Amino acid sequence: MSTPQLPPPKGSSASFLWLYFGFAGRINREVYWLGIGLLWSVLFVLVGMMIDPYSDEGMPGGVILLAIPSLWCEMALLVKRQHDRGLPWYWCLLAFIPLAGAVWMVLAGLVAGNPGPNAYGERANEIPE
Repeated sequence: MSTPQLPPPKGSSASFLWLYFGFAGRINREVYWLGIGLLWSVLFVLVGMMIDPYSDEGMPGGVILLAIPSLWCEMALLVKRQHDRGLPWYWCLLAFIPLAGAVWMVLAGLVAGNPGPNAYGERANEIPE
């Protein structure tokens, strides 16, 4: 007989990893905006440290390598936000369409999610088992 698993306490490293690297579950609008804000803030600081304003060279390779994990984190946030609205993951592919993608990401943070349980979880901000 197994013991029931409790979700990690808020603020734990498991909830942080789930937020930025997991694709299961749901998040509400507040967590979405806070997650995007933190991610973009970190990216702006890191890119600012990598780029030399006095150089004629293009973007260094480190900035391009930074794009892959940041894209993963952003998609993890967006997928969970779409799950809260009852939409499957493939709706997040709209984020890759120029201009329409930016509008889609803003709408993801403005449109309310399902108030009760849906196919993707009992409620928003709950780490799935």
